[in-house]
Amino acid sequence: MAAPGFDPQAMRAFGALIARMMRGEALTREASRDAYRQIYRHEQPELQQGAFIAAHKAKGETVDELVGLTEAHCEEWTRCFARTVKADRPHVGIVGVGMDSLKTFNISSTSAVVAAACGVPVHKVGAPGMTSITGCADAFMLWGVDGQGPLDKQISAVEQVGLGFTTPVTPHLKHMGIGRVLSQLRIPTSMHLAGPLDQHSGERHKIVGVPRPDYVDLIGQVLAGLDFYERALVPCGGVDALPGRYIDEFSSLGPTEIAELKPDGSVERYTLRPEDVGLAVGDPKAVESADTREANARLGALIIAGRGNDAQTDLCAYNAAAALVVLGEEPDWKPAIERSREAMKSGAALAKLRALIEHQNRDPAAGLATLDALLA
Repeated sequence: MAAPGFDPQAMRAFGALIARMMRGEALTREASRDAYRQIYRHEQPELQQGAFIAAHKAKGETVDELVGLTEAHCEEWTRCFARTVKADRPHVGIVGVGMDSLKTFNISSTSAVVAAACGVPVHKVGAPGMTSITGCADAFMLWGVDGQGPLDKQISAVEQVGLGFTTPVTPHLKHMGIGRVLSQLRIPTSMHLAGPLDQHSGERHKIVGVPRPDYVDLIGQVLAGLDFYERALVPCGGVDALPGRYIDEFSSLGPTEIAELKPDGSVERYTLRPEDVGLAVGDPKAVESADTREANARLGALIIAGRGNDAQTDLCAYNAAAALVVLGEEPDWKPAIERSREAMKSGAALAKLRALIEHQNRDPAAGLATLDALLA
């Protein structure tokens, strides 16, 4: 007997896709896009949805499957974010897949603020932590940034302040399939890979950190296949002192494996060591996560305010510099890193975070008070 309210023929066809993946067979781009569209639109019973998601992750994703999934994700996202950033200069998306094996302060969140303070418009999108103490959404919220307000304010923040923050975990997105599905998942899925690849606000430049070296080439090829992006960087950072441990960012702790999407559509693969960009190799203990969400958010706020230790400052400056490099603002890494370091030291980064709160928050005074209390 078919589940009430669902088409039996569509259920059989969907079940056949699950069976194919259980046999290790790959799906086409179109089949992946259509299947995830059905999941996001709740056109299959939840048991079928869960079986598909689990089978896909267990099989392992192909480039075509992730391209199709990301296209379905984009369709859902634009149902709410119908307006993209309109500005005189291009902006960049800085995202991380998460699920990395070395737990640190919130590197991509802090570096997004610092990059914006260097004059690079940034739209930062991120969710609460799934495998870490503090995710991007947790950090921005604890810094006093309001991620639950009008979506248009988050876009206009990029246009007018040069920095906007969005989390998919917001009441404005609850009616969407993305929010419904992800709110029920407590395991890594293919959708956690595709979400960061989305073109969230019309950006054509992207930094997507990945948690394992074997994802670097895969995600680089997916970005090339999407036809959204003009240029992108896909880093996975290693740790000299802890072989086999990684961060989903550029690493001043060891080598960073990188896939770079070029304007001609080609993808170049290379490795950068800290010494190549003028940095000393850092101690992983000096950048590790604190034990609580609040303490970890405070670490990030102090780094933004220019009060981090040398290893924290280097790691944040390196990742902020990546935004300058991918946009062509500073073609060379060393001056880009110094420019990022100066944004923290001068107070420009903290001022940028305050400006975001003043523009995006429904109650700016409360947000600023939250930030001040965290820094006190």
